[in-house]
Amino acid sequence: MYIEYKPNILLTPYIETYWTTDEIVSDRQTLRVLPDGSVNVLFNLEENEDSIIEPFIPYIIGVKTKFADVIHEKADRMIGIRFRPCAISAFTKVPIYEFNDCRINTDSFPSIFSDFNPEKLIGTNNRISQLRYIDNYLLSKLGYLHDINKQIIYITEYIQVTKGIVPINELLNKVCLSQRQFERRFKDLTGITPKMFSAITRFSSSEKFIRLYPDKSLFTIALDCGYYDHSHLIREFKRFSGVLPQTLMSNLYTTSPLFPYYLCASKK
Repeated sequence: MYIEYKPNILLTPYIETYWTTDEIVSDRQTLRVLPDGSVNVLFNLEENEDSIIEPFIPYIIGVKTKFADVIHEKADRMIGIRFRPCAISAFTKVPIYEFNDCRINTDSFPSIFSDFNPEKLIGTNNRISQLRYIDNYLLSKLGYLHDINKQIIYITEYIQVTKGIVPINELLNKVCLSQRQFERRFKDLTGITPKMFSAITRFSSSEKFIRLYPDKSLFTIALDCGYYDHSHLIREFKRFSGVLPQTLMSNLYTTSPLFPYYLCASKK
């Protein structure tokens, strides 16, 4: 079961949500994770020898610029922290693009979790208590945050509100920066360029749109979601999901209960 929890109100400018999963997987599953423009921190709560993620150690899951297949076996018990765009940069000076398409153990470099105590998660199976410890830990870091360029925060929010349809030139008109400066600062804080962030946001919006309106034509979906035509929609879908939008519309791929942004790729 996948459940989301709200962070402390003081953390809401930085954290979109905490999420947990608690599933017993009956057979081996390959799940496809799709790009959504966010950085997550993941805690594996299952002491499984076959897991590629060490238990109870925080891992940074960087921004995905392409889909990835992840194998799940046996039990999946996890806690995740989904940061808002730019927000994790307030907690670390490491450029966010260094995490792109990566899963990184936070023990390997100085980070927000450098003094995190995994024993606090091991000592209890109570999910609320575990979340409360993580929440209090992040609250203790609020006095040591790095400044984030508020213009870039505004632009990321604007891209999300407009569902990735806004032209880059329009974004440039909203900041007092050259295009080169704007793109460099945007990438430092989000991990990707404004163009890529917009493309991923538009794709995520169109994927949700198709699930809501599977009976609409590809041409109508493309226009409603800001693509030039249905061919453009198809290219972007193959780029970010590896499947055609028709596949999603035919319900051959279904959202996994483990993560709402996963597609079931196969079972082995």
